[in-house]
Amino acid sequence: MLPKPTDVFDRDVEWTDLAEFVDSGLPGLRIALVYGRRRQGKSYLVQRLAEACGGLYHVASEQAEALALRRFAESLSEWHSGRPAMGSENFRDWEMALKEAADVMAGSADRKSPLLVLDEFPYLMHETQGLASLVQILYDQRGPGSIGPKLPLRLILCGSAISVMSDLVSGTKALRGRALLELRVNPFGYRDARTYWGIDNIQTAFRHNALLGGTPGYRELAPDATVPEDPAAIGGWLARNVLRPGVPLFDEADRVVHEDPRIREAGMYASVLALVAAGETSPTKVGNLLRRPASSLTHTFTMLESSGFIQRQQDLLLERRPVITITDPLVRLHHLIIDPYRARLQVGQARQVWTRQTHKVSTKIYGPHFETIAREWLLWHAYDEAGLDLGEIGQSTVPCREHRTGHEIDALALAPGARPRTAEAPIAFIGEAKCRDRPTGVDELRRLEHIRELLTAAGHDASAASLGLFSLTGFTDELRTLAGRSGTPLQLIDLAALYG
Repeated sequence: MLPKPTDVFDRDVEWTDLAEFVDSGLPGLRIALVYGRRRQGKSYLVQRLAEACGGLYHVASEQAEALALRRFAESLSEWHSGRPAMGSENFRDWEMALKEAADVMAGSADRKSPLLVLDEFPYLMHETQGLASLVQILYDQRGPGSIGPKLPLRLILCGSAISVMSDLVSGTKALRGRALLELRVNPFGYRDARTYWGIDNIQTAFRHNALLGGTPGYRELAPDATVPEDPAAIGGWLARNVLRPGVPLFDEADRVVHEDPRIREAGMYASVLALVAAGETSPTKVGNLLRRPASSLTHTFTMLESSGFIQRQQDLLLERRPVITITDPLVRLHHLIIDPYRARLQVGQARQVWTRQTHKVSTKIYGPHFETIAREWLLWHAYDEAGLDLGEIGQSTVPCREHRTGHEIDALALAPGARPRTAEAPIAFIGEAKCRDRPTGVDELRRLEHIRELLTAAGHDASAASLGLFSLTGFTDELRTLAGRSGTPLQLIDLAALYG
């Protein structure tokens, strides 16, 4: 398998998938889709892949079809050394261009599986209607089901418009069933983000991740990419690198949202994102605040979800409306801090704005983000680091007649193999995440025990469920003593444990 270049940070799984795709040895044309939000490093990844195997990496731009064909012809000519120079007159259309490229590349005897990467493929699709169908025709002529010689060729279609790229293989679209690999490149996890930014202090790493997330390209946009280790200094760093109108990250969230070609009505999308960032988690609540029926926002929510800006988190136990949250912390920061206080930020009052919004940052940013990484720890690390064998992971709300309310469960896991939202689904883990300025104590443990009793009364087998408390500021001595007793199924996970 192709060794991953040393300058490609992390992305071990993604590189393995791509390298196996290139080196599979399967005959004929094979297609892969690679997509993800802008600045995730996907272009760098596929470019380095093409370099490693001697393939052709071509990045499209927003140009008319004739110019795009000329640029592609030049790229192919440069790749195929010794071949006469090509110009736009050689390629009258993309059907001809793809056929010629396939002939040239598949006929290269010195390459086991020639690779062609078309990056920013949505730009080409915008100018050439039906381009995906032309790729389908090429596949049908040269793919595994074609008649005649099946010379190996690998084609990667890459793009940042998630809704456009994922739609290529949906329903009855042209490439449905024709992509051997569909790879979505996501932001770094919170642990990898800490390493990537070079942050030693875990309190600082948590706050930084809650504010900017794990998008690697944001580091290149920060005037000062060196994050101070003192957690108290994160506000000053943010004021210099994000909350100034003259720096790229100030309006980055707006740009990445509206660069998706299918997102129109900028004001409506911004309004929905602002309300979700502020804590409104259902379409009905958002619709009420916008004085519009929730049904009229269905397309808006669908586009924001397919583009990767929000996610719908289904209740793990109940058939009820999903909880809607923001996926990119920078988008959340933009709608909570930057946009509402833009006038003050534009006159240089970044530090004053940050200082006055301490409570909002704590409750709307740090708190929700701590719950998110608690569930991520359960998904990625709980088995290896705590011996927890878990099934589906999520959150839920359990009704309680005694308190006349519902108890929200921040981190819940079913037993392995159990199906979500089924009666009597067995419970493997019940957890709560506390992001506050005092240690978590016995009262929180008693609450979890009460929730376990409620789940048992509702018909779930929770008798063997482990209880877990996640705390940003540690635990009381009394609670640690209880956790240390033999036979107590209690996990205490502080920030050090979350970061390993």
